[in-house]
Amino acid sequence: MKVNTHLPPKFKLKVLFVEDDQFTLNTVAELLEHLGLAVMAVTTVPEAVLALSEFEPNAVVTDLDLGAGPDGTDLLAHVSTNYPWIGKIILTAHASPSLAVHTSQELPQGVTFLIKSLASSQDICDAILDSVEQAQEPRTMRLESADGIFVLSKSQAELLRMLADGLSNSAIARRRDRTLKSTESLIHRLFAALELGSDPDINQRVAAVKMWQQGKVRVE
Repeated sequence: MKVNTHLPPKFKLKVLFVEDDQFTLNTVAELLEHLGLAVMAVTTVPEAVLALSEFEPNAVVTDLDLGAGPDGTDLLAHVSTNYPWIGKIILTAHASPSLAVHTSQELPQGVTFLIKSLASSQDICDAILDSVEQAQEPRTMRLESADGIFVLSKSQAELLRMLADGLSNSAIARRRDRTLKSTESLIHRLFAALELGSDPDINQRVAAVKMWQQGKVRVE
């Protein structure tokens, strides 16, 4: 696994890492801790379920094939149903989930899929940041048919306010203690949700801020 140690210095999230191979468990856990995350590492789904309530992680990073018993899809389904605010990341050696699990259960929505041999530490951290952002706010904003108003979460409103202040993507990333890649992904989803396409004649930042100033968005 490739190593990249670049991460905003103030970044701090709690991550539950689930992996049945002891060498991989120790290696990845140490890597994440080195990058400034608080990590609890376990080898089975029952241990992970217990840790969800005791450790209260912001994100779960799990392999799919965890040996005999429940697998990663079972764990992620449990997380999605009971802890929808927790980010969900798969870190597996298989390019296809169907090759790594023993059941036909589908993966829940909002799961980030990473392949061990291709994922750098920066990829893992970006995935954790992005998954937490997605889980803690609506996947997309919705347009209210009654009054034509887009509804934003507080986090989304904060992002739009920073755009209105004229901050660059890099400046926003620093303010929010996020990576640039994660920040750019959030801004892209914000524009898409506001139905601001990729028309080269339209400045998406200006259009988004104008919608904000015209009262076309509401915070919930």
